[in-house]
Amino acid sequence: MGNPIVITNVSQTVAPTPSTLQSTGAFISQGALNTAPGTVSLLTQLSDLTPLLVGKLNVTSITWSTNVATVTTAAPHGYTNADTLWITIAGASPIGYNGTFLCTVTGTSTFTYALGTNPSGSSSTGTYVTESGTEVVQMATTFFGQGANQAVYVLELGPGSPTDGVTYLTSWITAHPGFFYSYLVPRNWDAVAGYLTFLAGFENTNSKTYFFTTTTIGNYTNYTATMKCAVVMVEAPTLPATEFSLAAPFQVALAYAPSSTNKVTPYAYSFLYGVTPYPTFGNSALLNTLLAAHTSYVGTGAEGGISNTILVGGATKDGNQFNYWYSVDWVQINGDLDLSNAVINGSNNPINPLYYNQIGINRLQQVVASLMGSGITFGLVLNQVVLTKLSSQDLVTALNTNRYGPATIVNAVPFIQYNQDNPSDYSIGKYAGLSVSYTTQNGFINLVFNINVSQFANS
Repeated sequence: MGNPIVITNVSQTVAPTPSTLQSTGAFISQGALNTAPGTVSLLTQLSDLTPLLVGKLNVTSITWSTNVATVTTAAPHGYTNADTLWITIAGASPIGYNGTFLCTVTGTSTFTYALGTNPSGSSSTGTYVTESGTEVVQMATTFFGQGANQAVYVLELGPGSPTDGVTYLTSWITAHPGFFYSYLVPRNWDAVAGYLTFLAGFENTNSKTYFFTTTTIGNYTNYTATMKCAVVMVEAPTLPATEFSLAAPFQVALAYAPSSTNKVTPYAYSFLYGVTPYPTFGNSALLNTLLAAHTSYVGTGAEGGISNTILVGGATKDGNQFNYWYSVDWVQINGDLDLSNAVINGSNNPINPLYYNQIGINRLQQVVASLMGSGITFGLVLNQVVLTKLSSQDLVTALNTNRYGPATIVNAVPFIQYNQDNPSDYSIGKYAGLSVSYTTQNGFINLVFNINVSQFANS
């Protein structure tokens, strides 16, 4: 065959793979699982947890002396010497040894706990399980009680004290940045000094990591108004043995899947299932105080004639609703994804390459405008998009004077103006002139209904 008449060149534009970060979360386990520390295990249903559980372990003996019970385990327990952790003893005889106790590790196969009453004899029977072993089952039971449409992970940190767990998690997150969006932490981390310090490391507005924390009436004030990373909740005074209340709103937060037909709903007043409402009788002042401190609790929809239990509160500790920060993070995550995709594809498109010029800036501005338009459709962004081409100073003036009214303003500093202001950026391919100013889509928290009544028949 001779020279072809037509020569075909093919270039490819590759669509971005949607980010799943905001739907990924993990229960924190400290010794509940038979996996190595640092292992991540996926749960798509409650039964997936069963083969991972350490379960109850055997006790060789329990003895009592001077208000202290000493437990000897049948095999090395794996805890760190001198650590303190909560452990449940069951099946011992005399039964006075049974219960959940704060234990101190004294050896590779021993630990002790305070016991003021002599059970009258030693025990050669019984089992033990860490508090984490009980809690992880409670977490999974409550989480999947909300439905089976959302998977979750369990992150094993290894057995130990809350301080051990926080130290390990700090290292793990450093080694795996952005791996999980949300963590459901053990109850005994509440108000631990090291944990409070840890939370302070995630207060930046760019941080996209959240820690769902169960607190108590005595501890909730330990969390500060700068902790935008903390969703804090007080449980009802009494709970069934299978319940970990905060696992329900944790599931709601992970189950958001923004689309035009599945908008992000307000977080406050979300329906919750299989959880115990905090008693309201005689507790009105207390519950109002909790809400003022941005601490959530489980309530009911009785005021609206609805029998379901609901999330009351739903704010992070800085006072913003969780779906506020969800929106901010969604814009960050998808803005990075979409703009990077446009640059990479534009660098491989010989028909319409993306160059650093006014036309290229316009194309990137359209990418952001499209993103924010989707945010409106998905229930994340309030106002319609307006495109502007203002200098940095003119943009500030426009925002301060409310020139464009209620709008989502996507601004791109013009090519010539930007390079006059930043003469060194063009040579290194840097453009920092794209910005967006927007309002999140929020729900109603409080309503005031005004009524005027009259005695005049013709009024």
